[in-house]
Amino acid sequence: MLSGFWYIALGILAMALATLITRVFPFALFSRRQVPEWLVRGARLIPGAVMLVLVFPSMPLRLSNLAPDLWIPWLSVAVTAAAHWYFRHPLFSIILGTACYMLLSALLM
Repeated sequence: MLSGFWYIALGILAMALATLITRVFPFALFSRRQVPEWLVRGARLIPGAVMLVLVFPSMPLRLSNLAPDLWIPWLSVAVTAAAHWYFRHPLFSIILGTACYMLLSALLM
């Protein structure tokens, strides 16, 4: 029977191998041929999808009430999206959206 140390060591080894395989697999698959265009286009969508997955669950969904704690996050997301669409600079748009949220939260809540 294995002790607790060996269970942890085997778990770390399994996670390291799984990480290594997922990192090496694309290089091994596309080392001798061109990466398909559909895969490149799909890879460009990943950062936006990750941001959507991180931001959307924290947004309030009751918009019928006019309380500031419900519409300030949505307005801040809209400011961030508009700034990113106009300026095409991710860091600037995130800072502007955060500043909008912090300023409106400090003034209205």
